[in-house]
Amino acid sequence: MIDKMAAVVYTAPNEMTYEPNYHSTQVDREDDVLVRIESVGICGSDMHAYHGHDPRRLPGLILGHEFCGEIVEGNNSGLLVTGNPLITCGVCSYCIQGRDNLCSDRDMIGMNRQGAFAQYMSIPEQCLVEAPANMNPNHVALTEPAATVIHAVNIAIKESYLDIKDCHVLVIGAGAIGFLTGLLLKSYGVKMQILETNMARHPCVKEHIGIDAVNPIKQSVSNDYFDVIIDCVGSEKTSSISFDSIKAGGVIVNVGLQNWTSAINIRKLTLQEIKLVGCYTYSMEDFKSAIKYIDKGYFGDLSWIKEYPLSEANFAFKELHDGRISSAKVILKPDFKKQ
Repeated sequence: MIDKMAAVVYTAPNEMTYEPNYHSTQVDREDDVLVRIESVGICGSDMHAYHGHDPRRLPGLILGHEFCGEIVEGNNSGLLVTGNPLITCGVCSYCIQGRDNLCSDRDMIGMNRQGAFAQYMSIPEQCLVEAPANMNPNHVALTEPAATVIHAVNIAIKESYLDIKDCHVLVIGAGAIGFLTGLLLKSYGVKMQILETNMARHPCVKEHIGIDAVNPIKQSVSNDYFDVIIDCVGSEKTSSISFDSIKAGGVIVNVGLQNWTSAINIRKLTLQEIKLVGCYTYSMEDFKSAIKYIDKGYFGDLSWIKEYPLSEANFAFKELHDGRISSAKVILKPDFKKQ
């Protein structure tokens, strides 16, 4: 384990502190390997913690779980990898079924273990997935959110009575999950509409997905029109929009968790046989598929990623908080030249 390293620590609500000589007191597992972080993305759940809205992520924690790096200690040293931040038991019924995202005996990187907003991170070898050696580390770091998208879209395909190409699909939110959902659906030839209240994101949607995003605050959304809705926000407002906009027999896939509780239109759900399906992260198979999908171009060229040095993480979080970043994904890059 590295004795000292540069890291960004969540120190208080709305405050991320860059510590150039951070010393970790975490006790590693026997099967941990040490990864030198090349790229790490800021996730919506990191923002949730930054705002002080996640009681599971307390001050003093290194956040960050969307990463790419190189193994520097342990088996397969020198390998370029990303990793599933969910550390599951591997023996419960859900793990045996391949539904390891539902394992109750799990830990998580960036929640109850130190995360990847640092130069180095330890992680169990079982969580790692090899990346092509010549793949852009920023692209590799998108594997985790891409896996969530693949899981959500696969649920929609499975639950819909119509072929996904024949569906009118509504994607709510154009953050990383919503934007990547739009890109994947575009590669499938799906007709869709995307809702996004942050106008700074609209040009990026237009340029890379090829449609005009709709601001539901300023524009109305068609009622009883969509066959499939993928809610990547998960607020009371977006839940209401979902139920107003879904057709009879349609499918709502809820991915986002902005609010921990919300009202459900139980009357419409019952009388119109609406399917409401929760979607939590991904399985390990989704994760392995995601890196292949990224490498094969299912999510486009990914030229829209915005990059900041790790030392400017607090500034990047504030810019995201203020809605001044048009890109759906911010990547932080540790600097090793100063060591």
